Amino acid sequence: MNGTRSATMSPPTRRPDGKETRGHNRITHHAIRQTVEAVTARAFRVGKDNVTAALEDDAGKLGVSVSIKLRLEPLLEPRNSSGTIFERAQQARAEITSRGTELTGLEIGRVDIRLTGGKQEVPKERRVT
Repeated sequence: MNGTRSATMSPPTRRPDGKETRGHNRITHHAIRQTVEAVTARAFRVGKDNVTAALEDDAGKLGVSVSIKLRLEPLLEPRNSSGTIFERAQQARAEITSRGTELTGLEIGRVDIRLTGGKQEVPKERRVT
């Protein structure tokens, strides 16, 4: 993928004040990647700093590879989420594809998901003096 996605000259459109406008729309590679990362973070319910994305061509569509650092739930306590991690990844893939296409206007093809990290949060002990 090159640095930007460029549209052809658009037909004139009317602004709310009645004036006509013409122009080009450009979306940078960086903006598309950031959008995909935000959509992925939302789909997995993690912070955006726990997601990285790479973009590539997928036979004319946008190919997406994402890595997500997930927090591990304690093994001996009740689970807060429903379904297996694989089911969550399938649901997230569908959300990344549909929401990513909606926001960027690009047709998203393949979505590769890599789940990494797996750090268990340890509650901090409080001292009473």
